[in-house]
Amino acid sequence: MDEEDQAGGGYIDADIGGRTPMARFARPEDIAQAVAFLADPALSGYVNGHTLSVDGGWFGDGSWESLRRGKQGF
Repeated sequence: MDEEDQAGGGYIDADIGGRTPMARFARPEDIAQAVAFLADPALSGYVNGHTLSVDGGWFGDGSWESLRRGKQGF
């Protein structure tokens, strides 16, 4: 997803890992577990109108924006 930004020198993988509260990239099983949770009405039947962020805390921490601004000199 981010090959163009990385190719342009915007950031590297280590920048992302260093700014993600979970300190790692998502694994396929992280995403699969979220999908399984949402697909199971016994577990998520009362979940309604909510975005489930499966991102290691990235969104809540605001790291993406600070990383981009830091590399752009803002």
